[in-house]
Amino acid sequence: MTDDYDIIKQTTKLLVVGNTLQRKFSYCSREVKMESFRSHCYSIYCNSLWSRYKVATMNRLKVCHNDILKRLLGLPRWCRSSLAFARNGVNNLDVISRHSVFSLRSRVELSTNSIITSVRQSSAYVCGHIQQRWMGLLFVQNVG
Repeated sequence: MTDDYDIIKQTTKLLVVGNTLQRKFSYCSREVKMESFRSHCYSIYCNSLWSRYKVATMNRLKVCHNDILKRLLGLPRWCRSSLAFARNGVNNLDVISRHSVFSLRSRVELSTNSIITSVRQSSAYVCGHIQQRWMGLLFVQNVG
């Protein structure tokens, strides 16, 4: 069982939102465009729970997210996305995912609910795919 189907659904949703933003906000100021981008393109539901997916599926979502920002700003497709995100003070998909994972993980770790505590102490949680993805996103791993 993989999360590819859910990621594809979110990519499709993001494409629809991006087209709507471009159509409705094309004549607005840059500040308004960036605020609308934050409001509509930061909510990638359940991304903190995705742990099994093809890299190509996630890359399509990232490209879609990057293209929406570039189209909204009227930038050419070949220009660097990282520069566009940095200059306009908005988060890219990697940062959004880290924030989402940190938020969920913090709530799970601090919860006093008996069911969540039982799950948190199980080997499925400690050694599972979600925990591995969370650690990979949140902590830098030294190589060499």
